[in-house]
Amino acid sequence: MNRTGKNFEGILDRYFEKLLADTPTFAAVTGIRAAEGKLGELNQDLLARRERERQSALRDLEKISPRELSGEQHLDRLALRSMLLHECEDFARGRDGLKPDAPEQVLNILFHELLRGDDEPARAARNLRSLLAQAPGFLDEATRLIKKPEAVWLRVMEQTIAGSGALLAGAKEFLAKTQPQPTDAALIRSTQRALDRYGDRAKSRARAPAGSFAVGAETLQRRVRDEVGLDYTLGQVEALALDEVERIGRLLRKECAPFGRGRAADEIIAEARAQWRPKKPLLEVYDATTSEVAKRFRAARAVTFPQGDELVVKAVPEFLRTLIPTAAYSQPGAFEKRQRGIFWVNDLSVLKKTETEKLAERQQHFGLSLTCAHEAYPGHHLQFVTANRHPRKWRRLFAHAVFYEGWTLWCEQMMVDLKIERSPWLRVQQLHDALWRCHRILVDLRLQTRRYSYEQAVRHMQKNLGFTRARAEADVNWYTASPAVPMSYWLGRLENARLHQRLVVGRGWSLQKFNDWLLSFGTIPQAWIEKYGLA
Repeated sequence: MNRTGKNFEGILDRYFEKLLADTPTFAAVTGIRAAEGKLGELNQDLLARRERERQSALRDLEKISPRELSGEQHLDRLALRSMLLHECEDFARGRDGLKPDAPEQVLNILFHELLRGDDEPARAARNLRSLLAQAPGFLDEATRLIKKPEAVWLRVMEQTIAGSGALLAGAKEFLAKTQPQPTDAALIRSTQRALDRYGDRAKSRARAPAGSFAVGAETLQRRVRDEVGLDYTLGQVEALALDEVERIGRLLRKECAPFGRGRAADEIIAEARAQWRPKKPLLEVYDATTSEVAKRFRAARAVTFPQGDELVVKAVPEFLRTLIPTAAYSQPGAFEKRQRGIFWVNDLSVLKKTETEKLAERQQHFGLSLTCAHEAYPGHHLQFVTANRHPRKWRRLFAHAVFYEGWTLWCEQMMVDLKIERSPWLRVQQLHDALWRCHRILVDLRLQTRRYSYEQAVRHMQKNLGFTRARAEADVNWYTASPAVPMSYWLGRLENARLHQRLVVGRGWSLQKFNDWLLSFGTIPQAWIEKYGLA
């Protein structure tokens, strides 16, 4: 390796080693065991220190001659620069003073340990007790960062704290079953009081101007370029989205036609759901379907499956039933030696008394073959396990939604194209969900450029997708805090289709060669892979 290449590797090492040292909760989630049970700090000194590290890394990157880097180093250069600029922008606009999210950070790491508890109870209990002991001090310190909370983010914080009782009750129940200690109840009470105290203090602050969550057109344009990886202007992104809404809508109407004149997709899916009566326990159905979907993708030679990984389909523990939706996936940490993912199934029918009630709960899982392809094989699990084995260590920490969500939608498309599942309603459901992802582009773009208010965004989802008010708000709440991520789903799916046209149709690659090539670079934008990874 030449001197420039070595200097670049040094920039990566210095930045990430300091980042992991400064943020133990992030380090713990990646699989660094020494970081477990630590909350670290959340104060102005930490924020200033992290900003100095970012600015230093950016200055060092400016001294690197791109001509001297390898293709793989170029991909890391782009990803690192993108991450640094994103965080610098958030710091410059005082995002930490607008978003009171310390409770979310605490609850997320507690939840992470609870998920571990089903297999390693002693380890999880030790970490939980340590985290709970630190939580009050962490939250009290973090309160000082709140300047003028943004109204939407303040409501999200209130909802988070209101729901914290269920998670803490789960933690209490878990600890009671795992070498209980007399101080456990006090730790739980102290954490709950600290959460409530944080919330009260945040609500006492003067509010930021309405819509302060928006990053503005200039920043969003940069993120489209440097995080989504596209050279489209915002106007072109919007034009693309409008065309896709029309195209997918047209395809959806065509697929709905055989089910009866004028019938909507929602009605067709609801009818199919009502007719679905699983003959085996739900966990067995998920396990069997996951295995069958994987078997059929293997037979279709669509993608190479990883060796030595593990995927376990498990029932959600009783103490987590209120916290996990119908199904969810927990990925292994980037540095975990054991690449074991867990596909959680939340069967609430076990809580019901009558057979009618039990069936109604099971039917909420209708369409689970798409869910299995999306979450397990060849979806998130296969993709993240593959990315976590990338030979370039720090590549594993870059996670661009345009790739990981674009990939799962691509998996859903392959379900249809390869006839992995032949149910007559499958295409209707897949297109119905695709239309939702197309509208996400419009709402994301218009919210972040201040063309939509929060209320206008909610009404857009209700009008165009038939969402309830509650579901629309939940979606838009997330959009406000993640500019350019909601649009990444369908844009990523389109990028995969574009590259498939170029390489499979144009060059004669097999589907397996194409998918393996895409996955081999980690979780970064497809356009970068095309530029630096295509021979």
